[in-house]
Amino acid sequence: MNAVRESQSPQQPDAKAPRFAVTPSWARCLAALTAELFGTWLTNAALYPQYMDVLPAARDASSLVGVATLVALAVWALRKPASLDERSITAASFVLFSAGFALIVLGIVQQSAALLLVGACVRSVGSRWVVVLMGISLCKLGKRPCMLCIASAFVASYLLRLPFGGMDSTVSLLVLFVLPFATYAAVRPLALEMLATMKRAVPPVEASVTQPAAYLPFAHGLFVAIFIFRIAYGFALTFGAVDGNPQQTFFGLAPVAILLAMALTPKVPKADVLYQAAALFVVGGFLAVVVLAGRVPNDLALANGLLYAGSECFDALMWFALASIGARNAVNALAVFAWGRAASSAGLLCGATVGHAVNAAPDALAVSAGIAAVLFLFVAMNFTVLKPFGFQATIDGVRATEPVAPLPTSAGLREKSAAVAARCRLTPRETELLELLAHGRNGPFIQEKLVLSRNTVKTHVANIYAKLGVHSQQELIDLVEQADVSTGEAARQPGS
Repeated sequence: MNAVRESQSPQQPDAKAPRFAVTPSWARCLAALTAELFGTWLTNAALYPQYMDVLPAARDASSLVGVATLVALAVWALRKPASLDERSITAASFVLFSAGFALIVLGIVQQSAALLLVGACVRSVGSRWVVVLMGISLCKLGKRPCMLCIASAFVASYLLRLPFGGMDSTVSLLVLFVLPFATYAAVRPLALEMLATMKRAVPPVEASVTQPAAYLPFAHGLFVAIFIFRIAYGFALTFGAVDGNPQQTFFGLAPVAILLAMALTPKVPKADVLYQAAALFVVGGFLAVVVLAGRVPNDLALANGLLYAGSECFDALMWFALASIGARNAVNALAVFAWGRAASSAGLLCGATVGHAVNAAPDALAVSAGIAAVLFLFVAMNFTVLKPFGFQATIDGVRATEPVAPLPTSAGLREKSAAVAARCRLTPRETELLELLAHGRNGPFIQEKLVLSRNTVKTHVANIYAKLGVHSQQELIDLVEQADVSTGEAARQPGS
């Protein structure tokens, strides 16, 4: 029962550490996330190295196509969530994934760059939908169960790497092919619940106009932070790679220990603890490269280990943050996850590009200079763009979407709206919008009624909310309903 209560109220503070019970939902999410994390490692360790003799650029091309696919899913979920037909999309995804995988194998066997390129891109398109379904399923867990699930999945994925370190490539490819199907089977019931909630609601692009506090814009600091930190992971994957095979370390167990400690404390610490640890690991990794590169035997082991620890720590934070935000606003969960994963993949691609460039540097001085430049940019971004940003503040700041209930009667509504507008010194145009909002009208209706663009309406609504001191349309309706029209100001009409 404790686990059930926490799942229903994932953002309630923990007065004391509750007992944790393994529920079917938790076990499903654990299996799916373990498959995703292990699959990512296996792709880098067993599949991508085979691209090197045929077409190394196929890896970057498939990553770019994957980013485009995730962006398309995010926009689709934002604008037309009701049209998301899970069965059709899943069937198409698996067909594309299977066809792409077959083309990859054929391209490797026949040493055909064209087949490999097409197959890598098609596989990338087909695999992204399952990743997003797995992500939104985590939203069904409570805060503590979610954190424990993520930590356990990292441990399980590391344990699975042990027997696959020297495994035959054929077996590795077979397992890599099966993993997305296993992931889907595990999370489908949970994902269907989330998708049903999204399809019943007003599209986020419309609801965000009147309930801005419930939605994160695509330019939010969360996604900027994801992009910046994943650059470090992309760099760690490629820097010092031998024949396309990245140097692997078990430094990633350090963030797992941090995550487990956070999940098991009586009061779960703020998510920013993981952010701070990730930043320290990344900075330490870059400094190790600058100081030790070319000077100490096995100099890359420490540097890559720290970079891996930072990236794995941030990876855990990313899953937790996106799941927590989706739990607070299920309507926008798919768009948030898809956009967050797109920012992650884009950062990974940029980091890999930097890593390849450093690998091609002619001498140790050039390597140190390049890494110093990347380190400076990383620190500069954290001290400027990301300085006012906080993960926990972002999570806590997302409000659940509220069903807007219009006033039971419009009698006196114009006078009440005018009284509120006069007291809060709204402009004539803002007063017009206030009355429509008080009637429960949504963004598209207001745009059509007043012949305004969506951005103009959104700006006016934000100004009105700021002047009235409210955060949602329902709060605005309650304020207008309780307005006192007995003063002289209340008689003022819009535009007077």
